[in-house]
Amino acid sequence: MIQKKKSAFYAWLNDNKVVLLTVFGIYQIVILAIGIVNYPYIDDIYRQLKGSTNFALHYSRWGSEIASWIVQGSRHLTDMGLTTPILTAAILAVASIIALHCLTEKITILLAIASTIIGLNPWFLQCISFRFDSPYMALSILFSFLPFLWWKKDKYIFFGMSFISLLLMYNTYQSSSGIYIIMVLALSLKDLLSGKLVQNVSIQIVLSALGYVLSTLAYVLETTFNAHLVDRGDVVKTASLKDLPETVNSNIKMYLTSIYDQSSKVWILLFSLIVCLFILSVLLTSHKSPIKATIYSLVYLVLAAIFSYGVYLIFIENLAELQPRYAYGFSIFVAITIILLLDNVSYLRIKVPVQIVTCLFCYYVLTFPLVYASTLHYQFNAFETQSVMLATDLKELVNSSTPTVYANRLFKNSPIFDNTSRNYKLLQKLVPDNASLYWPNQQLFTTITGMKRKIMPFNPAVMSLDEQNLKVNNYYYKIYKQNNFIYIIYK
Repeated sequence: MIQKKKSAFYAWLNDNKVVLLTVFGIYQIVILAIGIVNYPYIDDIYRQLKGSTNFALHYSRWGSEIASWIVQGSRHLTDMGLTTPILTAAILAVASIIALHCLTEKITILLAIASTIIGLNPWFLQCISFRFDSPYMALSILFSFLPFLWWKKDKYIFFGMSFISLLLMYNTYQSSSGIYIIMVLALSLKDLLSGKLVQNVSIQIVLSALGYVLSTLAYVLETTFNAHLVDRGDVVKTASLKDLPETVNSNIKMYLTSIYDQSSKVWILLFSLIVCLFILSVLLTSHKSPIKATIYSLVYLVLAAIFSYGVYLIFIENLAELQPRYAYGFSIFVAITIILLLDNVSYLRIKVPVQIVTCLFCYYVLTFPLVYASTLHYQFNAFETQSVMLATDLKELVNSSTPTVYANRLFKNSPIFDNTSRNYKLLQKLVPDNASLYWPNQQLFTTITGMKRKIMPFNPAVMSLDEQNLKVNNYYYKIYKQNNFIYIIYK
């Protein structure tokens, strides 16, 4: 029996191999475009210089820790060039293929393209940009989809795989914790609309919830053995029981508002049309009454949108506002909804409008990663150019008697970045700010120039600098040397 099920899956892969290769191709092209930029993204710069992993110690991600040793062949990491982007693309492609297999029987090119939004959505681009841990963040998405290969087959194997896969998900990247819930809701909706009894669907939902809760508790128990986790402060703190309702309500508002504020207008418009077409398609195809079909579809849309945030709903820190990579669950909810919609309109009169709207949405969302890669390239070039310029001006001024350099900020952003950000506000969160004096920029400056001097922040308004001590004055900055200290004032 198991062999038959395996054969059916392999037959499905063989029947759809051309379309599925499209999924692999899209992922490789887009992710390699980001990888070729060769930008050491935030934590990357430290790992490039030190070779430390710290996935387990700092983030309680033992799956990432062990997987990184396997990929590297050592516990000391080095920059492996395009190896990790290629691995990331392959893992995300497998995740998209599993999602397609679970949600639809017949795959079209448009369905294949839409499925790549799972890994190429704008909010997951930060994860892709990490040259060292992107494959393991991608694994968290794959683990979230994996149990659903047994959704219709064996409920006991499904429960066991849910527990194991979700525990692996938590140990690779916790931001994926909402994907499993979305898939449970999506498959439950399909079952209900196809005429299955509510009681039978409810049993499957309860079983899924039990697996989710048990794996979450197991991971919480695991984190208690990590004494260093508390050093991350509020980022890892959850609300107390009495504050839970208020925290969840606040997080829902913050999460959905952040997604809306960071989205391009055309994304919002097209997604609104997709939601309307989704409800209409349900009404036209459901075996249930129109009222029940509408209720089921609305419950799915509301709950999946909210629970796509996963366990972060009970965290006290506004994580979605902090970084986009904490909020990519919503985009995966959008991708799954589009797959359900396309699968549901094969023989309907609204097929053409659905295809047009979906094509436009996929075009605007999937071209954004290429816009991002281009912007990242120009921003990095601007940083390199200004780093060399500053180092050239500092080399005659900095010596053993001038241990500290102060600056009011760091470099100018690329003009191309500033211009592109007018259309895409999200870029301001995704692309690191060249002006920031935070530690990755400091390390990057040292790597480019070899000048091992920490640049400390200072406020020129509260410090008197003698113009007689002015050493450099150009388009970008003024440099003063006063009392054996270097002061840089960027214009």
